[in-house]
Amino acid sequence: MKLFKSDQPNTFHYVTAVTFKRVPIFRNDYACELFVESLTETRSHCTFKLIAYVVMPDHVHLILNPLARNISEVMRRLKSSSARRILDWLREDRFAASLQKLELDIPQSRSHSHALWQKGFSSIDLWSPRFILQKLSYVHLNPIRAKLCDRPAKWKWSSYNAYSTHEIGAGQSRSTDADIGLKRNWTKRRATPASKRYIWD
Repeated sequence: MKLFKSDQPNTFHYVTAVTFKRVPIFRNDYACELFVESLTETRSHCTFKLIAYVVMPDHVHLILNPLARNISEVMRRLKSSSARRILDWLREDRFAASLQKLELDIPQSRSHSHALWQKGFSSIDLWSPRFILQKLSYVHLNPIRAKLCDRPAKWKWSSYNAYSTHEIGAGQSRSTDADIGLKRNWTKRRATPASKRYIWD
């Protein structure tokens, strides 16, 4: 298994980014919405195919395939965009307790006194269809392992329902998944030769 940030474009990556000091900022649904908005915005600037994602209370997992840029450029923009959106929201709505937890020990400047993310991220190159399937399953089952829900379809901050053939329950939406490009039915694709392409627009 290779564990590194590849500089090669058009490579599939399993990526993990962790919040600063493991603060569970994504327990708040609006923070999750802002992250998904940042994911959409990042795709408009850094072309990549998003295969799967899950937003957990203190970290996120992504499976993505940058086309013209490397993974470091994509993650730098995503982390910067989401940090700006979420920290601005915390300041505007005066979430003093959350801001205190995200405060830097040594502010870098007046405008950079807080952090949303830990420095860096982990990235594993996915070099086979089997490896992609393994990580796809891990991403979608993560909320169950964390005892946040009893079925992956109940966790709305993931791409699981974009793959599901079942109807989504009340209060859940497929729109965010469709907006960021997860429109394929994995159950049908899995049994066909085309499933090895793993390419989503």
